[in-house]
Amino acid sequence: MNTCVFCSIVAREESAVVVHESAEFICFLPLLREVPGHTIIASKSHYESMLDAPTSVGSDFVGACQHLANYYRQSSNAVAFNLLSANDDAAQQSVMHWHFHFLPRHSNDSISAWPSLSGVS
Repeated sequence: MNTCVFCSIVAREESAVVVHESAEFICFLPLLREVPGHTIIASKSHYESMLDAPTSVGSDFVGACQHLANYYRQSSNAVAFNLLSANDDAAQQSVMHWHFHFLPRHSNDSISAWPSLSGVS
């Protein structure tokens, strides 16, 4: 049986730097951060993707995003953020547990968070 690493973090069986926790979500720093403040927002309940999650967790998710946005504004002067999520293999989801990547942004940070979609018609 495979163990879900995000479920292990929720259960505190795996260590992580948790920056926020709500009723439905846990927000923690990934081991490999793409940008300063890169944070994973993962559901506390195991859903493989957004398609499996109940819509009732939506307001809690928005609240978690707002909390992180305000936290990074105060702690690192971030002015914006990107929210990225892959759902299922074809979308390149690497951990089969519903989660988002929260990327704090700063003016003129030269980060391009949009994928190159060349060749798509």
